[in-house]
Amino acid sequence: MKYLFYLSADNIEIARKEVLALAERYGWIEEYEFDGRFLLLDYAGGRFFDRLAYTNEVVRIYDICSLSDLEQIFSEIPVYEKFCCVRVSGTDGKSSLEKELGAVLWKRGAKISVSNPEIVYKVYVSESRCYVGLLEFVRDTKQFYLRRPDKRPFLMPSAIKPKLARALVNLTGVLEGEVFLDPMCGTGSFIIEAGIMGTRAIGIDFVEKIVRGCRTNLQHYSISGEVILGDARMLPFKDESVDGIATDYPYLRSTRTAGSLENLYSKTAEEFQRVLKKGCRAAVVTNIEIENYFSDFKMELRSEEKVHGSLTRRIYLFRR
Repeated sequence: MKYLFYLSADNIEIARKEVLALAERYGWIEEYEFDGRFLLLDYAGGRFFDRLAYTNEVVRIYDICSLSDLEQIFSEIPVYEKFCCVRVSGTDGKSSLEKELGAVLWKRGAKISVSNPEIVYKVYVSESRCYVGLLEFVRDTKQFYLRRPDKRPFLMPSAIKPKLARALVNLTGVLEGEVFLDPMCGTGSFIIEAGIMGTRAIGIDFVEKIVRGCRTNLQHYSISGEVILGDARMLPFKDESVDGIATDYPYLRSTRTAGSLENLYSKTAEEFQRVLKKGCRAAVVTNIEIENYFSDFKMELRSEEKVHGSLTRRIYLFRR
């Protein structure tokens, strides 16, 4: 079955990879195609749309056509007993086009309700073609607002926001019931999202005060997760026992910390290699280039995100 994912403009690279990583774990990808902010996916398997952070909408495709063929398509598309409407995105004349296509459905016996539809016929107009289908998913943006770092009882500077945190957990492809680890968990951005999505979420931090604060944040959102006092350079896990890792390294800038920085990255990379199961992924956020420390991994993604004038986050996805 073909689905169209309308991706967030925040980071197209991450948005694309997030969809593909989850589709790979939940089912089978027959083929896929990129078209700007659209990802067309021929997919069979379980539903994962509710997990997505960097996808705005998902449509089950009925047809792909030219703008001039839309009326013909709507004269043939299945009509249901439920109340419906037409929504158009990507063209200046969308209001008039919605009315025209809705009229075609109405003449065929469709029950139209613009204010409270049970079914939404969706049309996306790209530069080269139109995608027509039924709307299957719309991202709930309010959830991320409610879990913003400044809404938590325990706060630290530069904490990862929930939208990005969820996307990076998804990049690892970790599934419900599998072991997810953030070995430098801080306020708990990653384990909050991982816990909500049903993984066995475990966080580790080196500072006891932070461990207590992270536990408080989990309790605040009624999330069952485990937070341990420990060292990311000596993880208390058996070899190949972890299904996914996502973490945000400390942003060390001073030259006096160069030695400790070298030790932190080299030792944690070794530990990630040890505890991750073969084929599993680590999503890593930092403010420096770290490819050389993770040379034993396959790098699947490298992206950047400007935080403020002096800080640029570098986002990596490594596969063991």
